[in-house]
Amino acid sequence: GGLADGVAGVVSCLENASDSLPRYCEQYESVWAAAAANSAAQPSPRMLNTRIASAPSAREVLRLHAEFGSTFNEVHLSTSWRRLSRLATAPERRLFQREPALLAPLRLQTTGSLLLLRRRWGARAVASTAHSLAKLSLHGESWEELWRGITLAIPPLLSSFTAQALANTAWAYSRTGRA
Repeated sequence: GGLADGVAGVVSCLENASDSLPRYCEQYESVWAAAAANSAAQPSPRMLNTRIASAPSAREVLRLHAEFGSTFNEVHLSTSWRRLSRLATAPERRLFQREPALLAPLRLQTTGSLLLLRRRWGARAVASTAHSLAKLSLHGESWEELWRGITLAIPPLLSSFTAQALANTAWAYSRTGRA
């Protein structure tokens, strides 16, 4: 009951996204509420990040966010985007591009974190998130606030960017037409 049913609903809605977007959003909210109420069942932050990083599919990354998103920090958010960019199949990428509401909970939480908790984000997490979004071709109107959050997070971190992080960020901005 409760959390398990909500997670199953989210996964089911992901499988039938075109027909289920309003239901998907409702399910996602109920899963978050249940997860917050059931914090005793939460894995440690390190274990949660390991689970995200080793998720076998994009669907599993989103399921983990649906179940534990209320406890995600900037590392979990960045890892989720990175894992999605590595695992999403071509049809899933097209679906994410066509129906941005599927990624709305993760997108909105990441945006809020970048805009409100910017000082917690490190250069690697910001660069990785930008690179992952570009790799998934996630840009346009639905993604503007998230890209704005990334853009605002970069200047104070610039001195801590590695050469690779700078290259990945430059590539992301070029790929999405922001350069």
